[in-house]
Amino acid sequence: MFILRKLLKIILLPVSLLLFLIKWTIELTVRITSAPVGLLLIFVVAGMFYCLITGRWKELLIFILIGILIFAVLFFSAVVELIADDVRAKIRDL
Repeated sequence: MFILRKLLKIILLPVSLLLFLIKWTIELTVRITSAPVGLLLIFVVAGMFYCLITGRWKELLIFILIGILIFAVLFFSAVVELIADDVRAKIRDL
């Protein structure tokens, strides 16, 4: 059984390395783009307030969709990073 576990770890080593690279890339990308994304969110929220005050409902819908898209991308990147980290931990525990 011990030999099979070690053999499985050796076989899954490239998968673990690939998951590490995916996690590292996503983490680095989120850290590098955090300031521009923050500024973009401030712009989107300011645009939403402007559209609310002036009654531009179509533009407000566009701003809302852009805001939802930004948060969805950030959420998706966090989920992928978490899944990659969990799978690497399971491979490490074999």
